[in-house]
Amino acid sequence: MISQVATDIRADATTGLDVGVEVTVVVPTYRRDTRLAFTLEALAEQTLDPSRFEVLVIRDEDTPLVAPPPAGLDVRFITQPAPGPALRRNRGWQEARGSLIAFTDDDCRPAPGWLEALLEAHVQVGPKAILGGRTEPDPDEAHLHVGLARSMQSYGPNRWYPTCNLAMPRAMIESLGGFDPDLAFWGEDTDLGLRAEENGAELVYVDEAIVWHAVHIRTLGKALRDATERHADAEVLARHPSHRDELYLGLFISEDHALITAAAMGVLAGVLTRRPKVAALGAYPYVIHKLGARPLHPKFNTPLGFARFGVDVVTEALVDGTEVAMRLRTSIRKRALVL
Repeated sequence: MISQVATDIRADATTGLDVGVEVTVVVPTYRRDTRLAFTLEALAEQTLDPSRFEVLVIRDEDTPLVAPPPAGLDVRFITQPAPGPALRRNRGWQEARGSLIAFTDDDCRPAPGWLEALLEAHVQVGPKAILGGRTEPDPDEAHLHVGLARSMQSYGPNRWYPTCNLAMPRAMIESLGGFDPDLAFWGEDTDLGLRAEENGAELVYVDEAIVWHAVHIRTLGKALRDATERHADAEVLARHPSHRDELYLGLFISEDHALITAAAMGVLAGVLTRRPKVAALGAYPYVIHKLGARPLHPKFNTPLGFARFGVDVVTEALVDGTEVAMRLRTSIRKRALVL
């Protein structure tokens, strides 16, 4: 339940009248009306009293929705043609009536207690805290999270500050000038969170604030396109060198990237020396890692199961390798190595 302190701040000391919206939920969206409908349905089911929050949906175009918003939900639709979500999020917090801004995305479903948990934490920790919640693959789609499928997982304090589940005081965002439009497509949330840290803010993890993230099934072509677009990490590291502590071995975005880099070097060495065993030895840790990331399945013991696993490893290696190559290119340009 919301603490008594939260109840007290809503009422005028003399009249006891409600002082209005406390939380504004900002949802940038781009041509995902069906997913957006799921997001709005989830927000309509929040345990927080509807009079205490509003929802701002920032869209790229003013077109009819596939479904009307749920009855009883205080939602406004704002048209903001913009390249990337950063400008839409900026428009959202600038239009907000609430003093706390909660961010989520159009491919997410906040659990019913999401806003209540964030507001309670905000009241308890004060205006200098950034609140990050727990994010996990949508339980209705979790069985699809295999191979090249993409989702989001965050089970503790996440200093990459993903805006699928993040809340900040409006005054803090305003003091920082909002999201940097130069990072319109990737890294704008991390940059804002780190700038807040550098100005004295503290990240507080709220495990009860749960968001379920969609599982996106991707073809190899789509996964490779994603890999070529998301490589602003070097820009973030150039701006915030101390954030290197969050990298795997201080250099890699993830263990996958470290292992595919080692595999590529091993394969290259094997080709140059004409020793297939050297190439196999270099690739072995990556393959074993991918094997360990998969749940056991009875079909895995069949020839077809092994073939499917082999195809998955090859396609994932192509995607991981492309992600590393793109980050290397950006690292050279920004003079901040991150793979």
